[in-house]
Amino acid sequence: MKKTKLIIILLVLSIILIACNSTEVLEEKYKPEEGQPEFPKLEQYWVVDNGCGFDQETVVWADEILEKLRTDKIAEVVIVCQTGIQNNGPFNDEKIWILNWARWAEIGDVEDDRGVVWLIRPDVKPEDNRITITVSDWLTWYTAIDYGPTLEDAANFANYDNFTGALETIVSGTDKTLREIWRTKGE
Repeated sequence: MKKTKLIIILLVLSIILIACNSTEVLEEKYKPEEGQPEFPKLEQYWVVDNGCGFDQETVVWADEILEKLRTDKIAEVVIVCQTGIQNNGPFNDEKIWILNWARWAEIGDVEDDRGVVWLIRPDVKPEDNRITITVSDWLTWYTAIDYGPTLEDAANFANYDNFTGALETIVSGTDKTLREIWRTKGE
């Protein structure tokens, strides 16, 4: 009996220690690769602007739409504008950076991990992919066929340094497409 109680106490203490250290482990596990910028924190809005100079009214508008996607339990969607991200090979490029950022920031519903993160890199040449997207594993029904037109339209704005236009396009296209697909495949 005493042995069973001791085992239960040790298990409970282990669980508490794991829970207390989970944030530290997450931050340690997901970090920028060497030569890449630090991860920006998700602050007041679902839009992070580190170099695009988005119009503030557009950021507020975008945040309202993205928050509605979240509260309707369709997906958590974030747009990150970040300078300094380099393509340093297949294991250290913008796709790896944004994927690790999404994991680090814990984007996606806790229960079913539906998250979408768009990355805009205003300081690279247009041919170096100014816009990138990462979609969590549980959004199997939101594919390149679905987000491709939005990506292409937003890239057209970004390639002419109209980052607010790219933001508007991403938010409108993502909202429309996710809601249309959600009606048939999401539930």
